[in-house]
Amino acid sequence: MARIVVISRRHGRLARLIMENSYAAVAANNFDVELEAGDVLCWLPQAGDPVDDEVQQLADLIDHAVFPPQKIVMLSIAGTADDADEAQLKQWYGKRAMQEVWAYQYAIKMIDELELPYVVVRALPLGKGTDHVQVADEGQPLSGKNISEEQLAAVLEAALTTGKFDNHSIGVMPSK
Repeated sequence: MARIVVISRRHGRLARLIMENSYAAVAANNFDVELEAGDVLCWLPQAGDPVDDEVQQLADLIDHAVFPPQKIVMLSIAGTADDADEAQLKQWYGKRAMQEVWAYQYAIKMIDELELPYVVVRALPLGKGTDHVQVADEGQPLSGKNISEEQLAAVLEAALTTGKFDNHSIGVMPSK
């Protein structure tokens, strides 16, 4: 099983949940890490993070790595794949919602251009959530108020450890 490298500035609990079920995992709060052969990189930014700047650090890491990651899994806010309207985005992320979406869209485009396998996991804001979540393809509307960290961690683990979602952007929302 591949080692999972979790990069997270502020998602400490989410990172721990992902790492709990991994045989080999390490965590860092920035991209100043040494990648090993076969690593899977999991980047967990959240709304408000400067993802458009941080993705440059990710690109530098990969450009200078002896071993590039075998896959990149990125957590994204909802709204980057025509999955929510502006009113819904402002309700979730505040008045700067569209700027957030544009920054994430730029970061996602940069990851796509790295030409490595990737998965973008678009999630509603974290909160209490419901018992079950559903996964939506690009362009399918995301609805609901929030999802729990446990639910999101389970989807991220599937993205990290299987090829089920490779080279796709998936949305995560409460089941109806």
